[in-house]
Amino acid sequence: MCGRAYETYTEDELYVRYLNEKAKRNPLGLKPNFNFSPTQLSPVVLNRDGETSISLFRWGLVPFWAKDVKSAAKYSLINARGEEILEKRSYKTPFEKRRCIVPLSGFIEWKRHDAKNKTPYAIHLKEDPIMSVAGVWEHWESQDSGEVVDSFSIITTAANSFMEKIHDRMPVILKREQEAEWLDPKNNNTASLTKLLRPCPDKWLDAYEISKLVNSPKNNRKELLERAE
Repeated sequence: MCGRAYETYTEDELYVRYLNEKAKRNPLGLKPNFNFSPTQLSPVVLNRDGETSISLFRWGLVPFWAKDVKSAAKYSLINARGEEILEKRSYKTPFEKRRCIVPLSGFIEWKRHDAKNKTPYAIHLKEDPIMSVAGVWEHWESQDSGEVVDSFSIITTAANSFMEKIHDRMPVILKREQEAEWLDPKNNNTASLTKLLRPCPDKWLDAYEISKLVNSPKNNRKELLERAE
């Protein structure tokens, strides 16, 4: 499960990381998000119409068959389990045709101590300020109102040895050399693609305990990501 993250990079850092100098930039109006939560908008990197671009999509997939956004929310499609992604009708076609990268500065997970107590941790890469998290996206249009929503789910996998100390699941974090293969919409080799849905090496990650104020999505300030005393 990955239900909270943070995005503290700048718009320039994002474009330099994923697009070449000649690529057309779409101003996003980004502000740091210290407590990124489901239903909020996030930059996603995708290849659409033969070009890699960055757009703002909603976290929480709205599947093609949903009557409306509200009814889709009850299915909590914020995460897609990599082991089951070809078995779920909400994810099968997006996995085959509409894959994306969700750029995160890090993600937040809670370590459970007992039935009542758990502690939040910020998990990030040791050597890169942005992690490329594998995702799938969907374009949805209301037949009644004409409302349009582009949305995504983060793909998760079993935890590596590092993450097991905190939680049993983690996002799929891609290597740089895997990104082009993942984004290519013409790549329909699902056998090859599913091999990418594995936990990253332990040595990539670091983590530290943060304030429990992060438990509420209403709290969103840089102090949330400071090390807890």
